[in-house]
Amino acid sequence: MKHCFWIGVWAALLASPAEALEKSRPNLSSAAPIALVHGVTRVEDFDGKGHPAQIVLAWRENMNAHGYAIYSVLMPRPDEQTDWNLVTFETHDSKRKGGSERNELYDEPFNDEQVVASVRFLKAQWKGKRATLAVTARRDLSHMESFIDSVPVEFEIYTLTSNEDGVPGWPFYYFDRVEHFRSDKRYCNSDLALSNELGLPLPTDYAGPNRDDGCIR
Repeated sequence: MKHCFWIGVWAALLASPAEALEKSRPNLSSAAPIALVHGVTRVEDFDGKGHPAQIVLAWRENMNAHGYAIYSVLMPRPDEQTDWNLVTFETHDSKRKGGSERNELYDEPFNDEQVVASVRFLKAQWKGKRATLAVTARRDLSHMESFIDSVPVEFEIYTLTSNEDGVPGWPFYYFDRVEHFRSDKRYCNSDLALSNELGLPLPTDYAGPNRDDGCIR
């Protein structure tokens, strides 16, 4: 019996990163998406504490099917409510080492049928508390030969956090990555993967060929 116990412990410790990504499946069907316009969208009470934000959505043209949209978030100083500051996206495991910092998120609609990457901002209950979330879905391009191939989708969920302790080197506000996982199912459209895997609504202009995996038959 002891041998079985230790085998289970070692199996958990030696699980590959890919296996670790496939454990968590949060359901965000009750979350409220934040509607964005191209340009600047002002969101009142963005953090649940009365502080506003501006989300800048800008298109980067590429003169082919690989243009993309960039999402930047700005919030004023919490002490003075002045001087709009950039809100970053952090993948650090701690405030001391590992991970990376991003100044923006971006999507990749490709041809609108085989969407490569998607971005959503939401108001939701997270771990029993009100929260503002940023959610991304990206098809794993390393597993495909062409953009119409079905591949797993990687998801990241971030929660808006404030640097209340004034830790040096960190902004006033940042999105902290709290979930990172991969779909077991393969998809040809990241918008559809967000809907099927996390319960988020499909865009009203969804153009995928079906609502199963978004792949051309």
